Amino acid sequence: MRTVSAIKNINSTLIVYGFNMVLQFIIRFVLLYYLSIEYLGLNGLFDNILTVLSLTELGIGPAIIFSLYAPLANHDLETVKSIMRIFKKAYIYIGTLILFLGLCISPFVQHLIKVPPNIAYLNIFFLLFVVDTGISYFYSYKKCLLIADQKQYIANYYRGITQLLGSLFQIALVVLTHSFWVYIILRICMTFSENFLIARKADHLYSFLNEKNIRPLNKDIYQSIIRNIKALILHKIGGVTVFGTSNIILSKFVGLSAVALYTNYYLIINGIDKLSDQVFNALKASVGNLNESHDDAHKLVIFKRLEFMTAYLACFICSNLYLLLNPFITIWLGNSYRFDESIVLWMVINFYLMFMRKGVLVFKDAMGLFWQNRYMSLIEALINLGSSIVLVQYFDVWGVLLAMFISTICMPFIVEPYVLFKYGLRWSLVSYFKLYFRYTLVTFILVYFSKFLSHFIALDSGWFGLLLGVVCNSIFIIVAWGILFIRSKELRFYLDLIKSRL
Repeated sequence: MRTVSAIKNINSTLIVYGFNMVLQFIIRFVLLYYLSIEYLGLNGLFDNILTVLSLTELGIGPAIIFSLYAPLANHDLETVKSIMRIFKKAYIYIGTLILFLGLCISPFVQHLIKVPPNIAYLNIFFLLFVVDTGISYFYSYKKCLLIADQKQYIANYYRGITQLLGSLFQIALVVLTHSFWVYIILRICMTFSENFLIARKADHLYSFLNEKNIRPLNKDIYQSIIRNIKALILHKIGGVTVFGTSNIILSKFVGLSAVALYTNYYLIINGIDKLSDQVFNALKASVGNLNESHDDAHKLVIFKRLEFMTAYLACFICSNLYLLLNPFITIWLGNSYRFDESIVLWMVINFYLMFMRKGVLVFKDAMGLFWQNRYMSLIEALINLGSSIVLVQYFDVWGVLLAMFISTICMPFIVEPYVLFKYGLRWSLVSYFKLYFRYTLVTFILVYFSKFLSHFIALDSGWFGLLLGVVCNSIFIIVAWGILFIRSKELRFYLDLIKSRL
């Protein structure tokens, strides 16, 4: 049952987020062509500011989702009702607080831009972005119940429908009106519609949510939730600082044009990262259920399988990113919108380090190991923010990327696996890093050979050359990885799984 649910969640996620990524590329091109590069920069800047405002969520979502695993597995509906009542109150409060804070800082938004653009209604545009973020909390707590119950595919269905229809309207109306207003207003409508439809579906599936006789939550469960939230506050601060301030720093010290170029690349990188996050998050509920019902030896077997797939995907994605990011930008937007290859290399290195954390984080989060490394993200944030502010003044964009690399290597690279293997899985940290560096060495070698082979293909000659590069490089990575790991138990497991479904 866990495997079936995980596969349904992953398949639906790949389809929905894959289509959404394509639509976002089209929307970005339309905004650039029919408006200007400053609007792209504003879009990236506002999204980063709202990422910082989302600190008010304080990690409540992951803590409460974790608390739902056990009662859902045991069919304890009374406890589920009690937890969801707390969840509802918390998210309504958070959405209201985001709206209030956004209103308070809107008069000062232009001070975060080195050279403010000549765009009317800048503050009102920002407030509309705030509304889009704030209202997302008023219904989304019910989506978390679907995720905890291994039914993310249902939420994905409604997300796919609203994103497809909304994006098509955005593209058509921006082309017809050349207006940023319609883009933002439709974005708000999409957010509200998605969460409202998911909430209605959750009410239908879990009719007990509307019952009035809700008992107080068990004291031990409540204290466990509060303890995890306290730890996740620090994780949230660290995560937002590391991944949510780059555009703000670039806007302040370099300018909106740099933000626009940077966000062009990170639209692709973050799109892939968010897509993969949805896939890995879809596994958390299954791993959480596994943690309640299996022994340590079996959990370790599953972890090694997940780590193998994580490493393979990291190699596959990073090789294609390094080879094809600049050619894609050139074909999509033009040669003047591309970065030097050395900057692209550091983007890919940071992506690799971030991606390789995902297998560990799936198990760590599913086991509720939030408290044990509560200070890690805060220290990581301080390292990243301090390094970024100093290095960006000397190296511009490259300085921000180097700061991200330094903070990752200093903290999560070491601390996250240490916590998992000390408090969760029973495995040696040395054994883990041996496996990690083995995968990394293979990735480095394969990317090197991919780069050499790419010289025989005119990647930036047009869409056909780019597509040919994707196909040839993908075949090379798949075949080479398979040959190098042909004797591994993990590869054999996945091959058997594929055969069973053919």
